[in-house]
Amino acid sequence: MSPLQAMERSYGALKALLRDGAYPPGLRLEANRIADDVGVSMTPVRDALNRLVGERLVEASSGDGFHVPRLSEGDLRDLYEWHSALIIMAAQTTRILPNTEQMEEALTGESQADVTSACFALLAAATPNVELRAAIHSTGDRLHPYRRLEASVLEPILGELEDVLVQATGQRQAIRRYHTARMRAVPALVRARSARK
Repeated sequence: MSPLQAMERSYGALKALLRDGAYPPGLRLEANRIADDVGVSMTPVRDALNRLVGERLVEASSGDGFHVPRLSEGDLRDLYEWHSALIIMAAQTTRILPNTEQMEEALTGESQADVTSACFALLAAATPNVELRAAIHSTGDRLHPYRRLEASVLEPILGELEDVLVQATGQRQAIRRYHTARMRAVPALVRARSARK
């Protein structure tokens, strides 16, 4: 396996675990253990960890290595507000609405978190602004571990996501309503995420 392949393999595996919330907040990520799990040397794992620091999915502290970010209630609320603003900006710049087939496909996923990610990825793909698309995906990655917990804290969201997709370019209310519900649930989401070991 080439060094690039080893780094991409490490990066992909680690990112999937972080998005899935497999590691609890604050956990120290040990490169040697991850390297053993992924079946590569420590160098590509360190490279992957540094790349994930740049994406803010991992935190690095001098002398203490890499850790899973521990978001406070304020941090998570800010992240939902930022995501809301990004989706509203995307809706304002969208030239072509997702078609019914694309919306139906986005609304069928293995988990509520996957459906949510697919819906917002569909809206991101509709904007011509590449920076906005990247910001939506990055913010979505950081929210994903919390989205996986939303089903235990919030009512089923399929109707909310349908409203967001259908009304995205015409009305901001559906986008705001979706994010406001999550901001209200932030204390419960932070508790649920912290309780996962």
